[in-house]
Amino acid sequence: MAKAAERYTDYMYGLIDRVMKEIGPRESCSEEEKALGKLFGEEIGPACEKVEAESFTCSPTAFIGFFPFLVLIYLTGVVLYFFLPPVAAALGIIGFIPLFEEVVRYREFIDPLYPKKQGENVAGFVKPDGEANQRVYVSAHFDSAYEFKIWYWFKSFSTVVMAVGFLSVILLFAFSLARAIAEPVGTPGTTVFWVFGIILAALSPLVSIFFFFHTSDVVPGAMDDMAGIAVLAGLGKYFEDARDLGEFYPKNTEVVLLGLACEEAGLRGAKRYAANHTPDGDTLTSFGIFLDGIYDEQFFTVFTKEVWPGGKMDPGLVELAVGSANDSGYEIKKALLPLGATDASAFAIAGIPSVSMCLWDASKLVPHYHTRYDTIDHIKPSSLTAALQTVIEMLSRIDSQ
Repeated sequence: MAKAAERYTDYMYGLIDRVMKEIGPRESCSEEEKALGKLFGEEIGPACEKVEAESFTCSPTAFIGFFPFLVLIYLTGVVLYFFLPPVAAALGIIGFIPLFEEVVRYREFIDPLYPKKQGENVAGFVKPDGEANQRVYVSAHFDSAYEFKIWYWFKSFSTVVMAVGFLSVILLFAFSLARAIAEPVGTPGTTVFWVFGIILAALSPLVSIFFFFHTSDVVPGAMDDMAGIAVLAGLGKYFEDARDLGEFYPKNTEVVLLGLACEEAGLRGAKRYAANHTPDGDTLTSFGIFLDGIYDEQFFTVFTKEVWPGGKMDPGLVELAVGSANDSGYEIKKALLPLGATDASAFAIAGIPSVSMCLWDASKLVPHYHTRYDTIDHIKPSSLTAALQTVIEMLSRIDSQ
C-alpha cells in the first residue's frame, strides 16, 4: 500500500540538496542559520495560518568553547601537583564544574563570560478544521555543529579518547587532594604519590589534544539536522494537499512546525522557546515530537530518556511512536540516549511532554556525526519517508483521542 509520505520524498531530499548548495554550514546564531529559518518559513507558509519568528539572545560559543581553557587549567594543575597540591586540587574543581554543568547537564553556567548573539526560532501554525483543544510541536533544528576534530581524527576510537579526557580532570582533583591531605603528616613524597604524578603527566599529551577539540570549522549538517527540517517542510506540503486528497487533516489539534536555532550550542533555542511557552502560560495542552539525525530507517529509534541533561521522554508518546512506526511498516526500537541531548530534553524539563526520535545508529559514533562527512550522500531518501509517515500517523492518533 502506497504511503502518503512517499509523495514528498523527492521534495524533502531535494530541499536538503538545495540547502547544502545554497546555504551550506550553519553556525549557531549565524546569518546562514537565519537564512535557513527564512527559507523554512517560506516553504511551510502555504500550509500555515501564520508563521512567526522569535528572536532570543544566548552565548553560543560557551557550550564547548571553554575546552582550550580547560586544557590550560589541567596542564597548570599537573605542574602544581608537585609543588602546591592544594592549588592543583582547586584547579581540578575549577575545571570539572563547568565541564559537568555545561557539557553534561546543559546548564548555562559560564555563558555570562562569553559574547552574546541573536538566534531566531521559526514556528508555523497549522490551524485545525475545528476548534483547537490541544497543540503538538513537531520540531527539528536549523544549525549545524562545529566539527569535533577529535571525532574526525580518531573516528570510533574517539569515545575512548573522550572518556580518558574527562577522567583526567577528575584524577587531577583526586590525586592532588590526596597529596594535599598527606602533606601535613609528612608523606607526600612516598612512591604512590610519585606514581600519581607520573600518571597525570602521562595523560597531558592526550588532554592537550582537546585544545583543538573544535575550531571555527562548521560541518554541512545534512543528517544533523537538515534532514529533520526537510521532514517538517514535507509535513507542511502534506497538510497543503491532505484535504483535497481526503487524507488525515487535524480536526481539533493545532500542529506547530517548529524550527529551532542553536541546538548545537547546548539547546539554547529550545530552552528559550520552551520558557516562553510553558504549560502554565498556555491555554492549550501541548506535546512535542522532535526529529534529530536522519539517514537510515534501519536504525529507527525512539528515546525514553536523555541521560546527560536528565530529560525524561513522555512514556505515552514513546509508545505512540512505537505503534505508529510499526503500523506504518517500520521497525523501531526504544533506547536511552546515553551521551548528548536533543531539543526534546529542553521541552521535557520545562514540563511539556515530549519524545525524541532519530534514524541513525546511536549505538556508536558514526563517522559523519559532527564531522565534515555529514553530507547528503549519507542520507537514504527512504529514511525521510519513514520519519514523515510515522509523524503523520502519530498526529492522526493524537487528534483522534
